[in-house]
Amino acid sequence: MAVAGLVLAAGAGTRMGMPKALIRLPGGKSLLTNAIEILRDGGCRDIIVVLGAGEPFVRKALEAWSDKIDALMGDDELILVSNEQYAEGISTSVRAGLEATSELPKVPEAVVVQLVDTPEISPDAVDRVLQVAAPSALAVATYDGMIAHPMLLGSEHWEAIAESLAGDVGARKYLDGHPELQRINADGLGSPVDVDTPEQLRKLTNRDLVQTEIHKAEVTQDDISVSFLELLVRDRRAGAVVTFSGVVRDHDHGRQVEKLKYMAHPSADDLIMRVTQEVAASSGVRGIAVQHRVGVLQIGDVALGCAVAADHRQEAFEACSLLVERVKAELPVWKHQIFEDGTEEWVNAP
Repeated sequence: MAVAGLVLAAGAGTRMGMPKALIRLPGGKSLLTNAIEILRDGGCRDIIVVLGAGEPFVRKALEAWSDKIDALMGDDELILVSNEQYAEGISTSVRAGLEATSELPKVPEAVVVQLVDTPEISPDAVDRVLQVAAPSALAVATYDGMIAHPMLLGSEHWEAIAESLAGDVGARKYLDGHPELQRINADGLGSPVDVDTPEQLRKLTNRDLVQTEIHKAEVTQDDISVSFLELLVRDRRAGAVVTFSGVVRDHDHGRQVEKLKYMAHPSADDLIMRVTQEVAASSGVRGIAVQHRVGVLQIGDVALGCAVAADHRQEAFEACSLLVERVKAELPVWKHQIFEDGTEEWVNAP
């Protein structure tokens, strides 16, 4: 009997400081790849992953893991679904996931739903729920008598479930009190506890996350040397150092740039430190250094520099990418471009 897996991975992870799909477990595996493995090892075929917050970074992370993902999926498909309405609640992700599942070339008879932030659910629990799969089936795993994930939704119910969804409530509203719901005892088969904070992650795994040292996180009027930032983060325990240089280019939208000036709000220093701390808290990297320059910059000058050291290249790439994108998106810095023809333009100014 063909059963697909559905991973809900669109949440922003505000208390984690980064999208939960990118959070790394001790040992380097991300919560997302862990969730996919749980469903596959439990017997699910095609896997649908619903993305939302930080989607570009999650897709890049999966691309970097493509060899492992390909080996894990074999002849089955991994389908990534974009949910632009993820901020409206989990209901939007369940609806998007069910819609994508119903559009598979070979529509499965049921789908097993897994949350990305429940890393200790066992594949054995998935297998036990999967045993009752049928188009008419509805089943949930129970732990000490309490309903939790994984849950199995037969295809005959998908349309009705989608119609019942609202806000931050998933399929539970449809399942509660449904006469066909089967409760599957999963005692001893892992834990359904979700992970919302770095402290919960440490407690759940009984291991300390790597303590990231923040060497620099500041706005500066001085020239930025990415080579110097790289030296700051180097660590004998780290097998990878990834750097980024955001350089002033000589053109913008077809116009020749002569120079530009960055201006920052007084809160910019505090904010770049907060963003860096949030990325560091859950990234598992050894060291981070980041600077954003203000003042007048010439063509070729570095406006944003970042360096990240980690035990493995994947963590370093992901943390560096996420940090750069968050700084660019959130830092209250405004760019005043001066063009060769004498015209000028403000970018991102309030």
